Amino acid sequence: MRLNRFWSILGVLGTMIATDAYAQIDNLTNMSAEWVRLANRNAATDAADIVVYNPAGLVCLSDGFHLNVSNQTLFRRPEHTFTDPLTLSPVSFEQDDPDWFVPNVYAAYTRDRWSVFAGIYIPGNGASLDYPDGSITTRRIGAGVLQQINQEFMDAFGQVGYTAIAGESIEASSLYLTGTIGGAYKITDCISIAAGVRYIQADNDIEGELTLTGGTLGDATPDVPLTVDVEQSANGWGAVFGIQAVPIDGLVLALRYESKVSLNFKDDVNGSDNISQDIGLFVDGDRNRRDFPAMIGFGASYQITPELRGEADFNYFFQEAADWGRSVTGERISDMAGDVWSWGLSAAYLVTPELEISAGFLYTDHLWDDMDGYFLSATGAIETLYSDNWNLSTGIGYRITPAVKLNLGVAFTIWEDETINTDIGPVKTENNTTTVAVGVDLSF
Repeated sequence: MRLNRFWSILGVLGTMIATDAYAQIDNLTNMSAEWVRLANRNAATDAADIVVYNPAGLVCLSDGFHLNVSNQTLFRRPEHTFTDPLTLSPVSFEQDDPDWFVPNVYAAYTRDRWSVFAGIYIPGNGASLDYPDGSITTRRIGAGVLQQINQEFMDAFGQVGYTAIAGESIEASSLYLTGTIGGAYKITDCISIAAGVRYIQADNDIEGELTLTGGTLGDATPDVPLTVDVEQSANGWGAVFGIQAVPIDGLVLALRYESKVSLNFKDDVNGSDNISQDIGLFVDGDRNRRDFPAMIGFGASYQITPELRGEADFNYFFQEAADWGRSVTGERISDMAGDVWSWGLSAAYLVTPELEISAGFLYTDHLWDDMDGYFLSATGAIETLYSDNWNLSTGIGYRITPAVKLNLGVAFTIWEDETINTDIGPVKTENNTTTVAVGVDLSF
């Protein structure tokens, strides 16, 4: 059987695995070391990281220049288990490679009743996917290839042509690097407002491979390596608005809105890729929408005693209003995902004038409309896995000098186990993440 015939057979598989976007985790809330140790920052007024959490609160900072720099390291352990369609035995794939660098930089200058701000940060994704032994995606593709090509061999020769797949691996990274700039103004002693813009540069890299092996007809069935090697990029602009009220001494109420950012990804299929275009998985030069959703965040902070502060957050992410393309059967992928909301509480206690200890939690609920449909329509979604989850945070802030504060935080995120029904049977998933963050907040 000649290779051009082989590729035409692979084309049948396009309807099984073609998608409009690679799986991504949108709208992160862990965007500073302070958040990692508190889990709630929407009404904070004590550090420059509120550039992204409560921009209207920047007018509460002391006059002068403020700089906030931090980095997070994520130890993620998503795992999925299913019945291998080739051996009919249970098989599990797991990732445990850490993401060492998820940085942020925020700056603000405050004077009298106004403040200007800027920041560079990662509001979504920022992590990698690395399965050196393959995953459900490579196994589905491999099993589909074997089934289709062996049917052709049976029709032509009365026997199968290939008996196995080998050398599976899949690796991907996604980075939404964002810059923001804007200003805040205190209208009255009670009310302040903020407005700004943000620019997102989004880049995805996807590499996967497997080899069709175990040929039964000698030279007529050589090992066939299949490689996916694609880069995707998009960029877009959005707006940010904030308002803060201080109705009584010690109580802060804050609200911010971040508009949708339209992202139209362009596929760049690299030369080593010998399968994507043939099966319609990725086509060089194609454009695929994956907007960054709008969100609204509300927060309340109250100074209970001179030493003890309590905070509460509520966030709502408008995923359904974003354009994430359509599934192969025509459904809007964002509709299948549904919106997402989260809420949390935290407390911070000043042990000494220099040392603050803190702890908090955030619960996130995914309002799925069709969970199975979403995971089947977003290649790689099962490997990354996101579902309803609890984030538990703790840490310390230590003021080294009046102008320098060190923040250390650790957060544990536990996702609810899910069973995803796929075309090769149910897939059981589980996931947990440990995040370690270190940062410094400077005032001049």
